Amino acid sequence: MDLDKICTSRKIALLLSFLVLFLAGGCAEKPEGKSDVPINHKVLAEFKIARNGDPILLPVTFKEKEYLFMLDTGSSHTVFDSSFRHELGEVKDIKKGLTSGSPILAEFFNAPNAFLGPFDLKESGDIACLDLNIFKSVLGKNVSGLIGMSFLRKYVIRIDFDKGTLSFLQPMQEQHPDWGIELVMEYDSLGWPQITGLVLDDIKVDFVIDTGANSTGGLVSDIFEKTLSENKLKTSEILFATASGVIRKREMRIKSLSVGLLNYTDIIFGEANMSHLGLSFLSRHIVTFDFPNSRMYLKKGKGFKKNDQSDMSGLHLLRISDKTVVYSVDEDSPAQKSGITANDIILRVGDKDANAYDILDLRRLLMSGDKRNITMTIKHGDDVKDVSFLLEKKI
Repeated sequence: MDLDKICTSRKIALLLSFLVLFLAGGCAEKPEGKSDVPINHKVLAEFKIARNGDPILLPVTFKEKEYLFMLDTGSSHTVFDSSFRHELGEVKDIKKGLTSGSPILAEFFNAPNAFLGPFDLKESGDIACLDLNIFKSVLGKNVSGLIGMSFLRKYVIRIDFDKGTLSFLQPMQEQHPDWGIELVMEYDSLGWPQITGLVLDDIKVDFVIDTGANSTGGLVSDIFEKTLSENKLKTSEILFATASGVIRKREMRIKSLSVGLLNYTDIIFGEANMSHLGLSFLSRHIVTFDFPNSRMYLKKGKGFKKNDQSDMSGLHLLRISDKTVVYSVDEDSPAQKSGITANDIILRVGDKDANAYDILDLRRLLMSGDKRNITMTIKHGDDVKDVSFLLEKKI
């Protein structure tokens, strides 16, 4: 297809995996407490998911094989990995897509015969095809696609992080106070669901709800800068993986956020191209998205009061070909001072094989406590050596 003929002047509703963090702010310890389980309504399908706010991976069946697709309300379309490219037929269109990094071009196809439980992904309409290898390396899992808003908007979806389940519920017209605090959702021109919150009691922010981001959230750059300068806050740097590549941004800890009648303290927000709330925020609750009726319900979960933490090591890690690889090391960080450099391979962490860790659990270990001693065995070229360093809380 001749790229010179692509129409880019029209608005394209496509955000592809808004933010997936290399080192996501989140809970560095297991949350405590109990939550009330919402009253059950007719369940159309139910899937097991991680309980701790890790990316939500769901089984999609395509040509009698099962693949993992990530639930991503920050993607306006359902996406298939480029490994499926030869099975998707003729290209229907090429469109410009927005990410938190640079714009990208995505090929679009008719949705193939693929199923999420009883649901036909043809309901997504056209699907996009992109190379998702960066997400596979970041998550350490073979992510084969994204389930976006073009499919999700027809359904009522409850995510119970306490039970570790995601349920599709029968849509109903009435409101449901038993589901928790009710929030009005609006959809912007690109089809992203948004709710309104207050940062530091007086800064009104429209937040995209993004299950493709495993952070607490992000603030658009002008709001981030205003909050930072007026409150003289500390920042640290973090790497983000986007569909267009890896970018470096700042993050900070703010004193308060309020959403509806719910209040949160000492939470970490990154600088972003679009203000959003991610999985680390959502996993504090039992969440019900009533997409057809433009409502979202939040009910306090076991992790409601969990502590936001950020990386304390300076390491940015990937899982590539079953190896735990150092992508980069922050300048003047504990890891750099210990002698770890980019492209080193982590062989052991403490007395445990590094690859025995889920990569997300390993990142949580590296944000687990100021002054905690971490020992590693690393391979630098042909040399193998032991290193140790103390974690250092930055914000």
